[in-house]
Order: sequence, then C-alpha cells, then structure tokens
Amino acid sequence: MPTNRTDYGIRALIYLANHRGSHAKAADIGSAMGIPTGFLQQVLQELQRARLVSSRSGPSGGYLLARAPEDITILEIVETLEGPIGTSECALRGGPCHWDDVCAMHWVWSSARTALSDSLRAATLARVADDDRALAEGRASVPADSHRRRR
Repeated sequence: MPTNRTDYGIRALIYLANHRGSHAKAADIGSAMGIPTGFLQQVLQELQRARLVSSRSGPSGGYLLARAPEDITILEIVETLEGPIGTSECALRGGPCHWDDVCAMHWVWSSARTALSDSLRAATLARVADDDRALAEGRASVPADSHRRRR
C-alpha cells in the first residue's frame, strides 16, 4: 500500500501529464488533485531531484514533466518516493526463524515482490494519465472489483 507521499506524487504527475507543455503552479496542482500544497511542495522537490519534473521560477513558472509520460514507469515513481521495492527485509521481520539463511516465507514473499515490481515497471505514467482522462470523461467503465464502486 503506497504512502500519502506516493499517492500525492502520482496524482501530481497525472496532472502534469494531462497538462503537457504548460508550467503548472503547485497550488493549482494541489487544488485540482486534492493535495495539501505544503506537502505537495516536498513531493515535487523529490520528483525534481529524480529528474521526473523540472521547475521554473517566476510568474510564468511552475512545474513541468521532465520526460515524456511514456518514458516514466510507475515503478520509477514509487521507488523515487518510497525507496526500492526489492528490499532484502524478511516478511517475518525477524520473528522466530528456524533457519540461518532463509525463512519459510522467502519463496512466497520474493515471488510477490517480483510480481509487484514487474507490474509497476510495465505501467507507464502515460497509460495511467490516459485512464484518468477516460474515467473523467465517462469513456471507461468502472471494474467490478473497484473498491470505490457505487452500488
């Protein structure tokens, strides 16, 4: 489950992908995407250090994607804001383990991390931004397994 940092970062990047070619103020991004501006500033700085966004000061300044959304994977965004997914931390977090080199959960946990990384690597910001536009315009159907599905 991503933290607020990643949630806000992805929302901000979706906004920038859907407003390509023009600089966007943090306040405008925050207002449109429901993100507290103070926290958004911190997230945008991290995304800038990772060269996912660029910024320009001044009245016509703001934030802009540094690369094409087709070239930005969701994995890159998540790892920029959360750190590497493929950590070596044991799923049992140091609980009673009867083996020196590996725990009984290693195979399950390793497989799950690999599957998650592969899925996030295959998803691009362009695809997510396209999906966002399609949902906003009513061109996409809501999946039956959506946790937000209205009944």
